[in-house]
Amino acid sequence: MQKKKAIAALLIIGLISTAILGYMLRVPQEDSNGQEQITTIEPHPYNSLNWWDVAWELGESKQFLTPFSEILNEGNRYVEYDEGYPQAADYVLNRMDSLGLDASYCGDHDSVLARQPGYGNDSRAIAFGAHLDTGPAGLGVDNNAGGCAVVSMIASILSQYRLPVDIYYCYFSYNMFFLDEQNKNRAMFGSKEIVDHLQSQGVDVIAYYNFDQLLFQDELQDEDQRLLVEHERLSLYSYQSTKYLADILIAFMKKSGEDIISAVEEYLTDTDHQSFWEAGFPAVNIRSGHEVNPDDPPSDSKNSPDYNKTQAGLVAKAAATTAVYLSHKGNGKMTDLKIENSLAPGQQVSYHTAMTKSQKMDILGGISGNGTLAVEIRNASDTILPFTSISGNETSLQTDHVTGLGPVQITVANYDNNATSFEIHLRYESDTDGNGVVDSEQYSWPQPDPPLDWDKDGLSDKDEQEIGTDIFVQDTDGDSMNDGPEVQNGLDPLVDDSSEDLDGDGLTNIREMIIGTAPNNNDTDGDRIPDAWEVNFRTDPLVNDSTADVDNDNLTNYEEYQYGADPLQMDGDLDGLSDWEEVQVGTNPLDDDSDGDGLKDELEILEGLDPLAPDYDSDLSPDGPDPNPRVNAILIIILLSCVPILVGSIIFWRRIG
Repeated sequence: MQKKKAIAALLIIGLISTAILGYMLRVPQEDSNGQEQITTIEPHPYNSLNWWDVAWELGESKQFLTPFSEILNEGNRYVEYDEGYPQAADYVLNRMDSLGLDASYCGDHDSVLARQPGYGNDSRAIAFGAHLDTGPAGLGVDNNAGGCAVVSMIASILSQYRLPVDIYYCYFSYNMFFLDEQNKNRAMFGSKEIVDHLQSQGVDVIAYYNFDQLLFQDELQDEDQRLLVEHERLSLYSYQSTKYLADILIAFMKKSGEDIISAVEEYLTDTDHQSFWEAGFPAVNIRSGHEVNPDDPPSDSKNSPDYNKTQAGLVAKAAATTAVYLSHKGNGKMTDLKIENSLAPGQQVSYHTAMTKSQKMDILGGISGNGTLAVEIRNASDTILPFTSISGNETSLQTDHVTGLGPVQITVANYDNNATSFEIHLRYESDTDGNGVVDSEQYSWPQPDPPLDWDKDGLSDKDEQEIGTDIFVQDTDGDSMNDGPEVQNGLDPLVDDSSEDLDGDGLTNIREMIIGTAPNNNDTDGDRIPDAWEVNFRTDPLVNDSTADVDNDNLTNYEEYQYGADPLQMDGDLDGLSDWEEVQVGTNPLDDDSDGDGLKDELEILEGLDPLAPDYDSDLSPDGPDPNPRVNAILIIILLSCVPILVGSIIFWRRIG
């Protein structure tokens, strides 16, 4: 018996515990102060990146593959033929238009030029280009649908930015048209005309990247020569005028984890970057570094096994990253390169950049917990900061030596026994044009108008940083209301307050956002009629319609609200009396039986009864079930009861008299 009682007791305790646990999981928990706990908001991964590194993450393969296929679908694009090139050029124009860019034909030879305006007030610009035309035979897959697709991919990425400098996207004609029978001298009319146009507009091209035959790969040749960045000779030109553009592109290519691209001095390649060189603009040419065997040339087809479209896509991502990096040089600020990551024991990570000014670099950082990391900085083959231990929330140091011009590698290593998170900032000056004046002093631009708003949530990036919302997420707290409208309407963008009713008008915050009323104003249109009433009765809460009389019952919407009537029905309760008539007699225009006696208001009025008195004859019987509501049944009974008494009394008095 005792055992059965114990088992029963355990079952009861288990059921009660389960019920309590279920209740706790269902009901929002409160902290020790009685405040509802706020769910932790995970920041978007882009918050840990530099602005230029975001460009790398925005790159998608379809941004390359789609224009690549569409251009090839137009067939041969030789400029002397009636078809092919015009159709491909029209496709490019439409694609640029779809990205919100200003695109048009340029020059007498119908190259395509698209412009992404910057918000700065100087003439600086960065340009990307590839020739769109082909020779008289073939599809021109590698020469040069691949290059054009790279330019289009860059446009797809950068069009998501607002940058302080202009960006130009060039698709040249007449590159494959030769001026001699030996096919040695290319006309390059298209690139020359575009350069002339840019010069006539006073555009200062600070960097031009040309993409030419990027796809060919031979697995038997050197891996680091798969792609080459051709720049002008350092013996004739300064580092900043061309070699720097190669180094910074290569630095960002290393984000791929592959070492497949190298810089090379070259001045004989006859293609469109030459037009920019001749105009004095810094320019480089990117092409495949693997040599084609003339006895066994690759199949120039879309799906050729000799073509590597992935490497072309990586070049596009690196070029877009480079553009964002270069465009932000100036405005009184040193370059602030952020490295934020988490390293397991024994793990290390490297970041690459390039210096345009000899200097010592400042390192600022913070390490989580009690962790310790080691930082090394190398400039080419020189070590300017040997592995140095850093720890604590606030670390500040400077490189031991001055950097030279050229590539720089920063390595952060975790030699500790625990995983460690860190955020390190490297700060340095830049002199992009090599004129001896640092960019932070040479270039400046006004604040963008309208302000930058990356996620387009109606709240500027600056305001988001101050408030604590996420620059990259439209709805930081995930309550289906964007951050901008929440702040503008007095709501909390960091707390899910969608089901609350801030203005107490009977409409939840989320519903007000959906229909467009103000969550912090119970009368959005100021017509003295609450939003909830207007929504429930289908008038417009966004327009002052207080004097309107939609149902033509001689009552304005405001009067209908005051009297509790339906503004869209002349007889809201369908009792036969119009709302106006009900107001005159004082009945409820939304209740066909105002006094609740079982008779409709109209019938009571027709019968001469009082629609506001449930017992017209005061006989303690409601008018509805009363067979004769105008006659007091109690009084009749009393009177009838008095008749025999009266008769008896008369007879009695007669007998005694």
